[in-house]
Amino acid sequence: MKTLIFIGSNSVHCQRYLQQLIARQQFKLVVITNQLMPNLTQIEQYIINFSLKNWCAAKQLINLLRQFNPEIVHIHQANSYAWHSLRAIKHLTPRPKVILTTWGSDVLLLPQQNKLMASLVKFNLQNSDIITCDALFIAPRIRQLLAKVQRPIHCINFGVQNLPQLATNLANKQKFILSNRLHKPLYQIDKIIHAFAQLITTKRIDPEYRLIIVADGELNPQLRDLTQQLGISQSVEFTGLIAYEDLIKYYQQAQLFVSIPLSDGTASSLLEAMAYGCIPIVSNLPANLEWVLDQINGFIALNLDQLADYLVAGIELANQAICYQRLIEFNHQLIHQKAHPQHNFNKFLQLYE
Repeated sequence: MKTLIFIGSNSVHCQRYLQQLIARQQFKLVVITNQLMPNLTQIEQYIINFSLKNWCAAKQLINLLRQFNPEIVHIHQANSYAWHSLRAIKHLTPRPKVILTTWGSDVLLLPQQNKLMASLVKFNLQNSDIITCDALFIAPRIRQLLAKVQRPIHCINFGVQNLPQLATNLANKQKFILSNRLHKPLYQIDKIIHAFAQLITTKRIDPEYRLIIVADGELNPQLRDLTQQLGISQSVEFTGLIAYEDLIKYYQQAQLFVSIPLSDGTASSLLEAMAYGCIPIVSNLPANLEWVLDQINGFIALNLDQLADYLVAGIELANQAICYQRLIEFNHQLIHQKAHPQHNFNKFLQLYE
């Protein structure tokens, strides 16, 4: 049995991916991460500080990699995780094959910070054997960063973890608008709150509508204060971080899903919302355009200053039972075809082979 070392953060995405790897039992699996994953204690885990400030990280990784002598190393994100790991791998003989999975922001935003970050990302891409991305539009950006170095690039998304076999029953839908992106500047949750407040205060929508804000982040206190200042706190629910099973219930109940980040790859939350029958209202980003056709199976918010108008359009669609049911069935079929977790995971297994 070949040894596969997985290197990535203690994130929901990495944990879900690892659960599928564990279930297949095809590799001796070792995980190197930044924080213990308590729900995956059945596999060997080693903790390393992957901060750029930790100059000992590469040496620590060399010792671990030599201990297990892996055939394959799979690194998630072309940031400091890849930089420390690939510097360590350079010292190994024989050298394992390296798959680098980019997440979007690492190749779209990180190189724009400064020349040092641009060089770091280029190094990571150029020293990997195979690169994956989750959206078609990211591949040309990766090729640009690779410069003259040729590397195979595969577009594979992680798929929807608990893909519903049947389209959501329209009767389950309630007057909910759902936002479940992190509370960070990138995701512009404040714009969603302002748009919702505009609709409530001007009485453009039924006062029974509620804005459900899931997740957490550095801006959470400011966002809570904002709802107080706008006088809509009774219509807004902050859930904090919740179990995935509870999130699914919100997907099943919400009519609208709103996600307007400044930059993004293929967002798992968007695919999940579409699979469970939410009408997506998303920012005008290339990755979103690969999934949402404006006014066909959702709405592309071309002007975020008019986000309130897009919310109204989504609500009006939700009130048209026949049209809404068609959208639910169309998106359910689309996600089954393009984001089936087992099918997409098999593509990663093929890369390992």
